[in-house]
Amino acid sequence: MTSTGLLAFTGLAVVTMDVLGGVLAIGMLLRGGRLRHLLAFAGGYALVVTAATLLLHPLLAWLGRHLGPVLESKNTLGVVEIVVGAALVGFSVHQFRAAARPPRPHGRLEERATPKRLATAPLALAGIAFAGTALADPAFPLAVGMAAQEQHLPLRIALLVGWNVIYQLPLVSVLVAAAFGKHEQLAIRVMEVIGPHRRRLQTALAVALALGGLAVLGDGAVALASGHVPWLRQLILLR
Repeated sequence: MTSTGLLAFTGLAVVTMDVLGGVLAIGMLLRGGRLRHLLAFAGGYALVVTAATLLLHPLLAWLGRHLGPVLESKNTLGVVEIVVGAALVGFSVHQFRAAARPPRPHGRLEERATPKRLATAPLALAGIAFAGTALADPAFPLAVGMAAQEQHLPLRIALLVGWNVIYQLPLVSVLVAAAFGKHEQLAIRVMEVIGPHRRRLQTALAVALALGGLAVLGDGAVALASGHVPWLRQLILLR
């Protein structure tokens, strides 16, 4: 993989970083979770993502051989960009509405109707279910496809592991904090920092999604109306 391709590969993980895993991990800590609970959740997630990667790699290779002419079509990629852009804009509208809603009143943490003891097995199953969010993210198959261009298997594995660590950096950070016994301080600090700024953070996320969605949607429309090469093809062709 070239330096440009590596930069795009890493940037894809940064831009699409999944904060939900970190939020769920913080929620477990606030409900009395420990390191073993976080490891069970992360283990279930890693199991599904690893299996999906092993299956997706030969599938992408097959698609590359048989659907090459389709992927080379500017019109096809333009339509894909329009669909993705519209989805991002729609999600931004949802975030705008969520930011406008007042926070629901909560009692003290210990008074909430939550289990007093977390079980490891259900959290592993929750991690398996959570992996579905990664598989549904268009960035995941794109990252697998870009890593597949690397011919050396150890380097390909290292690329995919590194990509997933960056992609799930919030979850990984909570795991590291728990391993060093700093999870309680981290959970309290996150709640102190994020809580008062929830609306502003959600609004900023909504604006970013709207701008990104409009840019991708516009690029797809321009590709359909002219000879413009879609951004998606430029990203796929990076090695």
